[in-house]
Amino acid sequence: MTWYAIRQGAFLFLLILLAGPASAQTGAQAGAVTVLDGDTLKIAGVNYRLHGIDAPEKAQHCQRDGIDWLCGQEAAGYLRRLIRGRVVTCTEKDRDRYGRVVAVCHAGDTDLNRAMVRAGLAWAYLAYSRDYEAAEWEAQILRNGVWAPSVQAEPAWDWRRERRAKPPQNLPRIRG
Repeated sequence: MTWYAIRQGAFLFLLILLAGPASAQTGAQAGAVTVLDGDTLKIAGVNYRLHGIDAPEKAQHCQRDGIDWLCGQEAAGYLRRLIRGRVVTCTEKDRDRYGRVVAVCHAGDTDLNRAMVRAGLAWAYLAYSRDYEAAEWEAQILRNGVWAPSVQAEPAWDWRRERRAKPPQNLPRIRG
């Protein structure tokens, strides 16, 4: 076998190795990932709930320095920024009662679940997992997001429960 044939074979092998990731990257950059809220993504028509965390709901408001803060929208915006221009991969851990895939997701090398908790824009959902407990301690120590001293924030699970318990507002009264 000649040196030229070996070099061509090595070049062809290298091209085959590099071809796979490039095509996956192109698909993700084409807009296949949509952030639904601070802990839910849609990728190629499939909803992914980030495992072990609970971010403020999209409609949830918190208080920062006594002023209304759209913490749910900020959480979703932060997740969008973490993902922007990067390939997102998710590893399924479970399915929830709504049929969503519960997963650990990465944008490149960044664990999105952990990054959201560390930024203080999601709580470690200890009722389901202790995987992000240390990240929450870090957020508390650094006073990030919902852990800032000037912030009043109700955990998302309490906020949802409170909304379910309240009777609907602005319904027409029926007179008898």
